[in-house]
Amino acid sequence: MRVILPVLFIAVAFGGFSALKKFNRKKPPTPPEKSIQAVETLELQPETLEIPIYSQGTVEAVTSGNLNMQVTGRIIYTGKAFRLGGRFKKGEVLIKVDPTDYQAAKAHADAMLARAKLAHLEEKVRSAQARQEWETTNGKDNNKKPSPLVLRLPQLQLAEAELFSAEKAAELAEANLQRTELLAPYDGVLTEKLADLGQVVSGGPGVPVARAYSTDSLEVMLPVSSREIDFVDFPSQPAATITANIGGKVWSWNARIDRNTGQVNRGTRLHHLVAVIETSGGEPNKPNLQPGQFVNATIVGKKLDGIFRVPRQAFVSENELYLVTPENTLLRREVNITYRLPDALLVDEGLTPGDTLNLTRLQFMNDGLEVLRSTANSQTSKVDTNP
Repeated sequence: MRVILPVLFIAVAFGGFSALKKFNRKKPPTPPEKSIQAVETLELQPETLEIPIYSQGTVEAVTSGNLNMQVTGRIIYTGKAFRLGGRFKKGEVLIKVDPTDYQAAKAHADAMLARAKLAHLEEKVRSAQARQEWETTNGKDNNKKPSPLVLRLPQLQLAEAELFSAEKAAELAEANLQRTELLAPYDGVLTEKLADLGQVVSGGPGVPVARAYSTDSLEVMLPVSSREIDFVDFPSQPAATITANIGGKVWSWNARIDRNTGQVNRGTRLHHLVAVIETSGGEPNKPNLQPGQFVNATIVGKKLDGIFRVPRQAFVSENELYLVTPENTLLRREVNITYRLPDALLVDEGLTPGDTLNLTRLQFMNDGLEVLRSTANSQTSKVDTNP
């Protein structure tokens, strides 16, 4: 019995040790699953686009300058629009000066004209009588011709000249009388008032009575780069849209590119286009554009065919992007960029219709990398023209 117990104890201990060793044995590690990253994709199709060209500038009046009286006199009347910021219509009376002297001059000129008409009429009668008397004395068939003095032709020519002079003097007197009123030469705004009621003003260009600008036509100078100017179709005077933020609301006006200034700014190396703004008509409650107003402009550029519009986020370098192949692998592609929009780049070489564009920037990207594609919103054919 004493021999059996130790042997039994050793057997139990060995069996327990074997079971414990078997229990603690580790399972072999399982290989990690292959990770495929998901990317957003976009199918590309060529488009026909009118290139929008964005610029900014300051509104200027096409016509502006001094307003002058053409005659001298004391101001006896000023119109409602004759004040700083006053708006007037063409032909509206802005100022009147005392017309008394000019009324008297007109009356005198009318009297001189009447006298000249009478003298001319009398001289015509005398000349006709002189011809009749000569023919009676010498006969109509006589080869002898009367002298001009006999027929009073010099006297008649003098009367005609004096009549012409009197007519012009009367016209001048009438014009000076009309010039006692300063009429607005255009629809405009008074920007400076230089004379007032009771003041004696001189006629002529030396002493202006006010300064104003015309609201009939406004323009804005728009700087564009040398690359952008190639997309402007000058002979057709392309359309443009002018926008300005006034009172917290964005308003727009139609315009056209009238001309290129023909020179490049030496400091900025930019060309300058002049857009003429259409101010007539429109919404009745639309605010008025004024010189000095800062505006944005979108010019309708040339139309391009077969252009791919690629979102900026797709580019991994200046002109490189990644496509997704039919086998769902990445393919690096170099393209040619023909124009840059605020949110996209326009590509004319390096892409084919139906190419699948990768839009997701991965931490590691290289040719042949397997990806899981997901489709982005479909590409539209309309270019966003908002700057």
